[in-house]
Amino acid sequence: MTNSQKILSQIDQKFGTSVAGKFEAIRFQYYDYVRLPVGGTNRLTFFSNPIGAVDPTSGLAKTLEETNIRRSGELDERFAIMQVRTTIDVLPIKRQPAAIAALTRAAVQDLTTTHQALRNLNFQGVLSVNFGQKNFIQIEQPFQTCPPGYGPSIRTISGSAASGTFPPISQYATQSVDPRDVYIMDPSIFVEKGQTFGATIDFYMNNSVTLPVVTGSDKAAVNIGVILDGYVIRPVQ
Repeated sequence: MTNSQKILSQIDQKFGTSVAGKFEAIRFQYYDYVRLPVGGTNRLTFFSNPIGAVDPTSGLAKTLEETNIRRSGELDERFAIMQVRTTIDVLPIKRQPAAIAALTRAAVQDLTTTHQALRNLNFQGVLSVNFGQKNFIQIEQPFQTCPPGYGPSIRTISGSAASGTFPPISQYATQSVDPRDVYIMDPSIFVEKGQTFGATIDFYMNNSVTLPVVTGSDKAAVNIGVILDGYVIRPVQ
């Protein structure tokens, strides 16, 4: 049985029956990225600022690159959650503060201490996803347990001898990009269209990591993302 057939069968179980041929299940993701406060925080909140709203930390309006939520804390369509993913993303150099973007080695050596801090972030936090007033998902150390399962994998890079000297070692924090490592919801969670929901990552023992200064007084810009991967259920066109 395909995943699409499993989802339609789930509709049958929930509502008693569905009209064959009238619905289709389409692979889809609801995602939201928020800026990590450089001084640390005890909570990150997701899916509360839709497209066009301002991220309270970055001060920038969110675009389709940061979220595909069009109404705060509300799903546009019936949705079956099959996987939960998280991401820790250091923004591209051109989107870093001007002083960092101007550094010729920023992509390698100058961000080493930032990635060392983000490695520690991998072992922090509890992800909670609520629908209505009920908690449906709670995952400890979500960056370890719910990696993105895609993207580049960059490990520690060490320099070679040049003119009798060794350049500094550069380090990159990375989550697993193996698609077999993603957190799978079994059974899947079926959510109604218009259902209110939200997600948080809480740091209970201490705040999240404090990002180090890269140059001058500037610290790196880092986005944290939560992705709910699954199937939307739509009427057949």
